[in-house]
Amino acid sequence: MSMLDALREQRSALASEIDALLEGDATAEAVESVEDREAQIKALDERISKVEAAEARSAQIAESRAAAGIGHAKVVSEPMTYAENGERSFVRDLINAQTRNDPGAWSSLNRHMQEVAVERRDVSRTDGGIGEFVPPLWLVDLYAQTLRAGRTTADRLTKMALPAGTDSINIPRITTGTDVGIQSADNAATTTTDMVTTSVAAPVRTISGYENVSIQLVEQSPLAGGLDRMIFADLMQAYDAKLNVQVINGAGTAGEMYGLLNTTGIGTVTYTAGTPTAAGFGTAFAQGLSQVAKNRFKGAEAIVLHPSIWYGLVGLSDSNGRPIVVPNQNGPFNAFAGNDAPGAALGPVGNILGVPAYLDPGIPTVSSALPVLVASFSDTLLMESGMRTRVLPDVLSANLTVRFQLYAYCAIAARYPSGIVKLVGTGFNPVSGY
Repeated sequence: MSMLDALREQRSALASEIDALLEGDATAEAVESVEDREAQIKALDERISKVEAAEARSAQIAESRAAAGIGHAKVVSEPMTYAENGERSFVRDLINAQTRNDPGAWSSLNRHMQEVAVERRDVSRTDGGIGEFVPPLWLVDLYAQTLRAGRTTADRLTKMALPAGTDSINIPRITTGTDVGIQSADNAATTTTDMVTTSVAAPVRTISGYENVSIQLVEQSPLAGGLDRMIFADLMQAYDAKLNVQVINGAGTAGEMYGLLNTTGIGTVTYTAGTPTAAGFGTAFAQGLSQVAKNRFKGAEAIVLHPSIWYGLVGLSDSNGRPIVVPNQNGPFNAFAGNDAPGAALGPVGNILGVPAYLDPGIPTVSSALPVLVASFSDTLLMESGMRTRVLPDVLSANLTVRFQLYAYCAIAARYPSGIVKLVGTGFNPVSGY
């Protein structure tokens, strides 16, 4: 009797004893006995689960070893795997391996490749030189995903769940506050100013997309259940990239969000230069930080810029040929910016004038330039409903087509436009090579 069978037999005996006790009088001793046996059963259940898991792992290892041909072998004279009058079919095994991931078929194909290597040393893998008998192997599980920029800027904002049941969110904003003054004398008039308010409107927008896939691909792909995960994962990445571009530069019309660059009331710094210089960049960034500080009465939290602008800065030197952006681990002295992540493509990269800098490859080109955002980003609210997915088999059922669809609702509300400054101008045109 195996260990697993013995444990199961003990559990069954304890269960029978509990049933017998429950049929008798409900004395204190009987209740205590039932509780004691239930505790023993719980302990046995844990041991049974561990043994079952161990046996399952052993079975998987044995199966993998068998499929790979690993183990003790005895050298004997055997016919070729795909002998002329043999029972196995190369084409059938190739189909079963590719469409069903059949371990037996893969084992036969691998064994055949070894036989060809040993028995046919004088021929090559070139088609026509029995190269057709070496089938290609597709590493479908290691597919390369679509390259997308992500959502660096969107993740700088204050994120919250989108309220349900509305197509527009309004947030009150005080434009003129109360006032106080010095009373000139006892019983003299005091200061009063009427408060003036307005509101920030955040229309709820929809971002959606879909992919039509044949039923044959769904049912016969070696990825099996991984195919739907691959499609939805790609749609989710596309959503993140599109949302990020909308947060930066949405026009606010035709279903678009009001992006930060197009929000009314933000500050602007224009840097005009055919050939950007370290001093010119320094002045532009300092002016952006100054506008946030003096208009928002709060320091800028971050600077978001395109990798082309950042690495253009990294490539600049001062009048003595010294780089103006120096890796922080080298202990920079008198540097314009510090580089925490040399070679980074997106996300936190270092600092500019001491303010955290983030790279966002999703910043779009505006008037031939790549604008830079200097802002107190947490002032702006980004509300999202969360991504919703659907599989629609009936839309194109006549064509045996299934539709994978993703959509989400979102809204953006810039509560303090004075805390946002955009740096624009020809000085932020991408320099050749960057």
